[in-house]
Amino acid sequence: MADPTDPSPSLQPKDVQIDDMLLKKTFLEHLNYIYFGKQHLISFFNEVKSIAKLNVLKQAIQEGIDDTESQIKQMDEIYTAIGETPSQTSTLGIKAMTLEAYIATIKAGKTPLEKDVFILFYLQQIEGIEITYFKVLKNLAKAIGYSSSFLDQPFDLAVENKILFESIYKEYIS
Repeated sequence: MADPTDPSPSLQPKDVQIDDMLLKKTFLEHLNYIYFGKQHLISFFNEVKSIAKLNVLKQAIQEGIDDTESQIKQMDEIYTAIGETPSQTSTLGIKAMTLEAYIATIKAGKTPLEKDVFILFYLQQIEGIEITYFKVLKNLAKAIGYSSSFLDQPFDLAVENKILFESIYKEYIS
């Protein structure tokens, strides 16, 4: 078997053996990132909800807030199930994206329609990132022997929200 520390270009993923402790650590790091990222998103969603003009968009954002709160509770249950507690981590990536979204949305000279379109654009991006994170968590959970079924509902909510924001966006711009 190849040495996983060898940066040789011939090394293939199947040649790498990752210790279970490293996988558990990686799982927990990803779980912490999305957990604290979601806490930040609640503030962001409330902020853009106050900017949005279209009632259906405001309702969709409120649904996103409710779903995010539900996902946080589900992640609390995951922490309990694996005998861990949330550990503060940097969520700079998601904070930078939401700051960019906020600045792009409030930029002077934008009409209410343009603001709503920008909000929808960024909400779709955020949900896409969440979908990816939940997929990563599901794969890591399977790899270390955790049931990944506890991630099904948060994953499904992220997919549903992305579809909802996308359908409003398409309807709004057509």
